[in-house]
Amino acid sequence: MNCSCDSEMIKWLLSLLLALLCVPASLVGCGVVLSGLVMAVLFRESQLPKVVTKIGLKMMEVPCSVMRKLNRNHQTATCEDPQSRETSNSTFGKLPEPVPPSSFSTTFSSGPSGSVTSSNPSSSLTSLSSLSQPQCTFTYEELSVATNNFSTANILGEGGFGCVYKGKLSDGREVAIKMLKADKGRTAESELQAEAAVISRVHHRHLVSLVGLSIGQNKVVLVFEFVPNKTLQYHLHESKDIMDWPTRVKVAIGSAKGLVYLHEECHPRIIHRDVKLTNILLDYSFEPKVGDFGLARYISDDNTHVSTRVMGTFGYLAPEYAMTGQLTDKSDVFSFGVLLMELISGRKAVMRNETSLHMAQSVVEWARPLVAQAFIDGSLESLIDPRLGKNYDHEEMKRMIACAGVCVHYFAEKRPRMSEVLRVLEGVVPADEYIRSVVHFYQTPVSGLFGIPSDTSSSVESR
Repeated sequence: MNCSCDSEMIKWLLSLLLALLCVPASLVGCGVVLSGLVMAVLFRESQLPKVVTKIGLKMMEVPCSVMRKLNRNHQTATCEDPQSRETSNSTFGKLPEPVPPSSFSTTFSSGPSGSVTSSNPSSSLTSLSSLSQPQCTFTYEELSVATNNFSTANILGEGGFGCVYKGKLSDGREVAIKMLKADKGRTAESELQAEAAVISRVHHRHLVSLVGLSIGQNKVVLVFEFVPNKTLQYHLHESKDIMDWPTRVKVAIGSAKGLVYLHEECHPRIIHRDVKLTNILLDYSFEPKVGDFGLARYISDDNTHVSTRVMGTFGYLAPEYAMTGQLTDKSDVFSFGVLLMELISGRKAVMRNETSLHMAQSVVEWARPLVAQAFIDGSLESLIDPRLGKNYDHEEMKRMIACAGVCVHYFAEKRPRMSEVLRVLEGVVPADEYIRSVVHFYQTPVSGLFGIPSDTSSSVESR
């Protein structure tokens, strides 16, 4: 027994001595690594700094390996005694296997082949760790069965990022399944993660909701509620059936409610950044749901704007955002104004010139002068979709035109908040102030709008 104790004591002392020796060895290795980094700055063309750095890393790695081996040997020695092992098991029972972190705390990066591979967690707003609460998780196999092996017959839409498939889960729920193409890189992948992070935080009847996601098979797949009646783009511009006026009003008000929630009721607030007809989904009652949050950005209450890379869709971009990259909630207001212009006129956001196919005009450029003139003359017909005929409510049309006109105001500070637009659309607040603002803008000389002194305006205009 004494011999056994002496032997254990000697082993313990030797382990302690090795551990103490590991400390200076690690410090020496660290010094060699630092020397390599300094040499890399001084001798950029030489391979020597890389060699020195690798030697230093190896020197640092050896002590760590020794310590790990000593620790394993110690653990093995303490477990050799059958009696002690039996006592340990009876006292504590079988410990559970370590549970890996939730898949929501894992971010993804694009591997060499463009496939999606897991990496370390990130604090980025676009990481899946930003999801506010656990959602349903699906295996890739479950979603494959739900979509009949991702059949082309189930494709709801396709873009540069990938495809959206219609699927039916085992419990009978219909869903929309969004999956990146295999060759998409980090940008598209980040957008998909951003969409998951944002949409997991929002819960509103006029916003598309996230059902869950899957991160198996080296793929990130988002599963959304299925909104069955296609998009506003389809019903306004592509369907043979004419969208009637009451439906257009319903869509405008419902979409506005969704944006009010994002801008003013979420914390932090959210800017959608891609408000357009194709991102307004409709159910069979034509209730709208704002979708596609891939470009959305958070903005804190104490910030007036965020600076970001300009992204969005031509025809819907606010001028100040397109020119400076400074994004505010008023950027969404401008895009919503374009959407209203389309609902009013039946024209597309970007219109091809009837005389030249190579020329195009935005609906905003076409409508701005007509909006002011319509209120001055008291005649709205020049703006209204001719397919509607006289089948619209005059006061509702007047309110919507006024809202559209002020939403697409050139100056962001002159545009209203979405909650104010909503109250006017609903008739809670009269549109008189908006009408005066639109008329004033187009009756004021350009010199007055941009702060040019009046005595120079004539010379500017004469050039």
